[in-house]
Amino acid sequence: MKRCQFALILFCAILVAAGCSGLPGGRLPTSIPEDILPTVVELTAQALIDGGLVTPPPTSTIDPDAITPTPTITNTPTIPPTPQDSLTPTLNFVPCTPEPAAVPNPLPQPEIQIISPGRLSRVLSPFRLHLYLVPPRNDRGEDVEYQISLYGENGKLISRENVSRTVEESREPHLIQDVDFTIVGQAESARLEISSVDPHGRVSAMKTTDVILLNEGNEEIKSILSLFPEIIIQQPVSSTLIQGDKLIVQGLTRIAPFDELYVECVNRDGGQIGSAVIEVDQEDLGNGFRSFEGEVPFQVGYSSWIRVQVIARDGKFSGIQSLSSVEVLVSP
Repeated sequence: MKRCQFALILFCAILVAAGCSGLPGGRLPTSIPEDILPTVVELTAQALIDGGLVTPPPTSTIDPDAITPTPTITNTPTIPPTPQDSLTPTLNFVPCTPEPAAVPNPLPQPEIQIISPGRLSRVLSPFRLHLYLVPPRNDRGEDVEYQISLYGENGKLISRENVSRTVEESREPHLIQDVDFTIVGQAESARLEISSVDPHGRVSAMKTTDVILLNEGNEEIKSILSLFPEIIIQQPVSSTLIQGDKLIVQGLTRIAPFDELYVECVNRDGGQIGSAVIEVDQEDLGNGFRSFEGEVPFQVGYSSWIRVQVIARDGKFSGIQSLSSVEVLVSP
């Protein structure tokens, strides 16, 4: 009897979590696929035991009061071992009502940080690139892929290099290597773009900095100005289930060309299943962060893992200044 009562409680909890995402009136939620159903049941049971919904595990963080201009290479933070392989990310259930905008303290750790060269540095070929990389969650033990691109004036691609790092190599967050380029004139403005690519070929994070390329003369390497993340996505939360035909995107940004951000929803086949332009609020909440919130409609015919990319576009060089993303499961 007790087992039946517990099963009934689990079933009700799943319906409540699904309904929280705003199903169209009168339509029943699509059944959760069998391959992820055990995960859903397990998480819901744990939520009942804990007396609340399950929240994502804590990630590496930055305390804004403790930030220093340049990280120390010798004191490399230890990255915990990667979990065992799994077929899909673990689903989590979180409250569906967005909280009021506020700058978190401590701040989340940005996935990509360009340590050198800083913005508007004057560089000769080859120049030394120093990156600090926090690898994304990697449950399958796969290599982490990065792309280093250099875009010149009028958006032309000057150079590009793909970098693959094993799980073991990813435990060392510092990456230092030379970047070669060739230009026709004496000098040219350019954008250095570093992006991480997930196992399905989608960009998961991107960091850029503008530099001046020189054919000859003296280099001038500028220091970085801050280590704050540029875009923080607070909703949706990574690896959550969303049902319906729209999702709420909410967060904070320090970069907002034209006071707006662009959102794209991309499935694992590379198809865009939704997009929207979200306006950024004018109020400075601290450390240059401003809030953004908006609805993004999407259309799927079956349960799909999609990457929600929040993009700061300025139309210069590569066209993108910064990108951050989360992957969620959506169902009609």
